Amino acid sequence: MCRYLLLALLLLPWNASLVSAADEGPLNAIDGVAMDGFDVVAYFKPGKPKKGLDEYSLAYKGQTWKFSSPGNLQAFQANPASYEPQFNGWCAYAVSEGYAAEVDFVNGWSILDGKLYLNWSESVSKSFIAEQDRRKPDAAANWPTVKAGIIDGSVKISQHKRFLGVGIRHPQELPE
Repeated sequence: MCRYLLLALLLLPWNASLVSAADEGPLNAIDGVAMDGFDVVAYFKPGKPKKGLDEYSLAYKGQTWKFSSPGNLQAFQANPASYEPQFNGWCAYAVSEGYAAEVDFVNGWSILDGKLYLNWSESVSKSFIAEQDRRKPDAAANWPTVKAGIIDGSVKISQHKRFLGVGIRHPQELPE
């Protein structure tokens, strides 16, 4: 019995941080899986999107996060804030404009100042990078309102499936 109490006490700080992290707002997730199943650590190392595997997954912010290796899972567990996407995985460009949008996990991402930014598409990501000096502060300023609007349904959410010719389906897969 004492052994189980000790284990519970050791795990308490991690579990407490998960509870408080869930209050940060709605994740861009489908069917309970964050990032369409992509490994957030892989964007940083090796520097390209990789699909996560069921055997290397954990619950975080009320969703299942998947990783491509035990090392990536451990890296995320050690410091999730350094890997999770900005604006809970919603399109950073859209947030800078005051609305929410789905993202292209394969081509619409960038690492800027050590943070992962996701965007609607590769071309939108390039625009966000080119205009980052303005876009990053605008997105940070708009995020509380956009987040509240996602929760209460008052903010517009652009979805790939509603735009003909975009060709991105969720959950997104890596091209073969």
